[in-house]
Amino acid sequence: DFLHTSSFYQSENGGNDAASPLGGNTGGENGEKKKEYDLLTMSERKLGKLSYYQVLQRSLPMHASTEEIRKAYHKACLKYHPDKTGRGEEDEVFLLVKAAFDTLSDPMKRRSYDSTVDFDESIPKEGVKEEDFYKVYGPVFERNMRFASCNDPAKQAGNEAEGDTPTPKKKGKNKKKKNRNNNNNNDAKSQSPSSGRPPLFGDDSTPLSQVHAFYDFWIHFDSWRDFTLKAAEEAEHDVESADCREEKRWMKQEIDRKMKKMKRDEMARINSLVERAMAVDPRLKREKERLATEKKQKEEAKKKAEEEKAEKERKEREIMEKELATKKAEEESKKKGAKKIKEQQKKQLRKAKQLFRKLTMSAYQATNPNDNSIGNDAVWDDLEKMNDDIELLCDKLSVMELSSLNDILGGPEAVEEGSNASVCVEALAEVKQCAVETAAGAERQSLVDIQQRNQARKEAAEKAREAKLAKASSPWSKEELSALAKGVKKYPPGGSNRWDAIATYINNLCRQPDPRTKEECIEKYNQVASSAGPASASAETTKTTTPADGSTGGDSNVKDGDDEIWTEEQDALLQEMLRKYPASMEKNERWKSIAKGVPGRNKKECVQRFKAIREAVRQGKN
Repeated sequence: DFLHTSSFYQSENGGNDAASPLGGNTGGENGEKKKEYDLLTMSERKLGKLSYYQVLQRSLPMHASTEEIRKAYHKACLKYHPDKTGRGEEDEVFLLVKAAFDTLSDPMKRRSYDSTVDFDESIPKEGVKEEDFYKVYGPVFERNMRFASCNDPAKQAGNEAEGDTPTPKKKGKNKKKKNRNNNNNNDAKSQSPSSGRPPLFGDDSTPLSQVHAFYDFWIHFDSWRDFTLKAAEEAEHDVESADCREEKRWMKQEIDRKMKKMKRDEMARINSLVERAMAVDPRLKREKERLATEKKQKEEAKKKAEEEKAEKERKEREIMEKELATKKAEEESKKKGAKKIKEQQKKQLRKAKQLFRKLTMSAYQATNPNDNSIGNDAVWDDLEKMNDDIELLCDKLSVMELSSLNDILGGPEAVEEGSNASVCVEALAEVKQCAVETAAGAERQSLVDIQQRNQARKEAAEKAREAKLAKASSPWSKEELSALAKGVKKYPPGGSNRWDAIATYINNLCRQPDPRTKEECIEKYNQVASSAGPASASAETTKTTTPADGSTGGDSNVKDGDDEIWTEEQDALLQEMLRKYPASMEKNERWKSIAKGVPGRNKKECVQRFKAIREAVRQGKN
């Protein structure tokens, strides 16, 4: 094997019979030593062809140790020193010997010198035949092994210096231990990559793992080759002869630039060598063919498995498609039903929002008749703020929640035309509280309370209806009718919770086993008022309101002396005229002007209507 018998490793055995880097052996064909060069008799041209190693000693190998170089120099001095030759201090031969020793004794200078001296940088061309592979590429890798990091002259010099350093001797029991440790260290050094033994080039029977290790070594080849001298020669710069520091620095930069370029070219040459060798290496070709065959077999097996799998999947897909078609038909049917339900829910939500807006607006108008004198009691400061809160609730609340609010405001009956039911004005405060909680993002506890109350109210209403049906045959006694008339006079229209107070008054006065409710009182009063005629109704009260919740409003059963109801339009015109004609005018003239602005009403009716509203406001404040 070329690398196994490389001349770079034979010096480790201490022999001097290694091949010369200049070509030719140190010994002759019969093992006889060749005669040393006589530099004194050689011409200047021949001296120029000699390497520094040959100048010191003809048989001195390039891998010679520092000690061997020193001995060769000593012998050369004994032969070529001016004192021996008598040729003077400027003798060219002695100066050449001295220059050779100065270069080879300095590790860095020797490294630069060895990088360029007597080296063939050529590599085989592409297309080498397989049978010639080992014969062609073996010597090339052998030749380039010269620049492996394990053969670095500077590293070898450092190892020799470490070997020359004396170590203190230890006595006693540690002697055997020391010898054992030294043996272990020597074994480790001989096995480590740094010992200078890279993977072998091998032959046709070399295991593939060693072949890969060999090429991996060269792919990551660590070259110590130094191009400092060569770069300086090409740049034609002598740093030592520089005139100033700036010129010297410039020269060094130029040399470094050329040196880096040469280093890149060197590594590119090594990479090309490795690539070309790998391309024609018969061992790698056989491995590539084996891998290709295995890959093809795997692909065929994979293709067969895929075909079987595809056939199985096709059958499963057909079964699944049938199931999906059936399932899809069922889902479409369910989706249509869900869509229909969703549309119904949207419709219900839209109707609930519309009803909620109508109820809140009616309640707001009932409490804010646009009169400056009664605007301080409103739940909202103005209509715009109320609309903002109402729209917030419409956006945030569900159908059930809006329905709960609609129920406490009076329900759809409160806004139907011709209905005797009225809007519950007191519920506006709860609506606003619910809006505040919704805007804050808190839990709507007020809405929960409203829903619970609505549920309780519905249950109570159901019980009351049943009780009313049970008491339907129970007539009003004269005592109860008399108490009703007295209660109506005692609690005039406009008062807070008027009919609750009248019902309580009747029950306390008559002490009946079945107390009368406010609904019964309202119903009986309406019957008596309608049968008694205008005169009787006028005698009882100038203006009577009978809403279900006891509050006043323009859309309730309000009757004046002529048994005529004040409409919402008339109330609005009255309020507008009150603003138009202020109280600073002459009283009689003012009310005449107001009566002219309210069609169908005279001055007396307008005054009575104003007093009724003012009294209701005062009692509401109390």
